[in-house]
Amino acid sequence: MGRPKRLYPLGKYRLRTPKTIDKSKTYSIELEYTWNRQVLRKSANIFVKAADWNQNGNQGRGEIRSSYGNEYKRLNKVLMERVDTMDAQLAEYNIKHPNQITAEVIAGFLSHKPLTRKDQGKDFAEFVLERLESEYSRHKIGRSRYKNGICCMNVFTIFLRATNQGTYEKDKIYVGDITPELIDGYITWRRDIRQNGDETINHSLTPILKACSYAAELGMIEQSVNARIQDMMIVTKPSLSDEESEFDGKALTKEQMDALLEYYKNCKEPRRKEFMEMFFFAFHACGLRIVDVMTLQWGHINFEKKELRKIMIKTSKRHVIPLTEPALKILRKWQEKRVGCRYVFDLVNDNLDLNDEEALYKARINATKCIGQSLAVVGEQLEFPFSLSMHVARHSFAVMALNKGLSMSVVSRLLGHGSTDITEKVYAHFLPETLSAEMDKLHDDLVELEPF
Repeated sequence: MGRPKRLYPLGKYRLRTPKTIDKSKTYSIELEYTWNRQVLRKSANIFVKAADWNQNGNQGRGEIRSSYGNEYKRLNKVLMERVDTMDAQLAEYNIKHPNQITAEVIAGFLSHKPLTRKDQGKDFAEFVLERLESEYSRHKIGRSRYKNGICCMNVFTIFLRATNQGTYEKDKIYVGDITPELIDGYITWRRDIRQNGDETINHSLTPILKACSYAAELGMIEQSVNARIQDMMIVTKPSLSDEESEFDGKALTKEQMDALLEYYKNCKEPRRKEFMEMFFFAFHACGLRIVDVMTLQWGHINFEKKELRKIMIKTSKRHVIPLTEPALKILRKWQEKRVGCRYVFDLVNDNLDLNDEEALYKARINATKCIGQSLAVVGEQLEFPFSLSMHVARHSFAVMALNKGLSMSVVSRLLGHGSTDITEKVYAHFLPETLSAEMDKLHDDLVELEPF
């Protein structure tokens, strides 16, 4: 095993001489520190001849020989007091600010202007996680975004370790060391190595950019640097060759839904068929989110009233959903298979504690992955123009409901949105059919004008 690296450097003295030494000339004694292969020096304002200097003296730290004259002892004492004081200051600094010794800090002590990092040695990943925790505790973000942010920062630390870009540890970097070039490298790494799309990369950048903005307000990052970092978000451009370029393409048409139903009837794989039943249930249960399908309990179902009453995981609000006959038919089928079980669908263990956020998050990730992989295969075999997932059921319900004439406010309530504004933001901009239908209702009442 090699010798462990010292956490701070020790100083020594050197005589600053040229290559060709003049024996009759005196030269400056300089205090020298070496850190990360960088040499920093400061003159001691003491001058001696080369013959009067012993570099190996004082255990290699250098000393003035007795040949200098009567003052040699006093001057050596002055030199040792200076270097011992400097070493002690660096040791104290390291205790107060672990792993933060830099060439800039050493230079500051040499010039009697000790510096501290503007970011106070704060680790960037920890800083981002603290911001996420603060926003989550103040209900600024939901649990899903909070957990996704944690996952994003885990991937960020993997990036630092994989690319050797950590500053004080392999997978750690100070807030003040974040640069646009680093973020650009992170984007490239996620695209080339992780094979992430632009949308996924933008999601991963969101907590990072928000933290950088806040760090700039605190003076941890230069405003000019932060301004460049904020421009790193990828601008996504829709493909003009797509017939539905203004539509996100992730909702099934009536024809595609019929094709999916036909596939289900002929499917010979029991587990895939069950996943498709969950998809159809989510669709018929007013676009129920996968996390709520996963945590749906028999106690939430009222077969007599044909409704579902449940506190939604994402919003933490109680939501009432009218159940259609197809939804009830699926529930009755699973009721026979899940006798005595707590949860309707076998996506989680019956002992899952919904108050344990970490366990719930892991269960959701596992369920999403299993269902997503199976549904994606179905979508590929049916040649859908997008990857089939449980969330497609939610979009499909919303789009079909709006195009059937249901008002935006009604669809918003069925989806469990906090306000109609959210529904309009997600769906209204790509629903020309709805607008045309509304205008048709006014056709007979409009007064036909004579041409000018």
